[in-house]
Amino acid sequence: MQRNDLLAFLISLSITGLLVWGLVYFINTWWDRLPKAAALTICILLAVMVIGYPIYALARWSDQYLARIKAAQSQNRKDDA
Repeated sequence: MQRNDLLAFLISLSITGLLVWGLVYFINTWWDRLPKAAALTICILLAVMVIGYPIYALARWSDQYLARIKAAQSQNRKDDA
């Protein structure tokens, strides 16, 4: 794991933490004030973001990791030839 990977992981973790905090804050503060249909829609959207963002970040990280591995392997093949 490189330094860039650690930074991306920490940023992703902090964004996920903020999304979880936002979901909890929304339920505690705004749930009773909004109409039930609007509150449920917003809650579902926040929950999808809380679940989906880490999956998306992991997919992006794995694409970058695989590209680095592929570039290193092609560089090794050039050096061996």
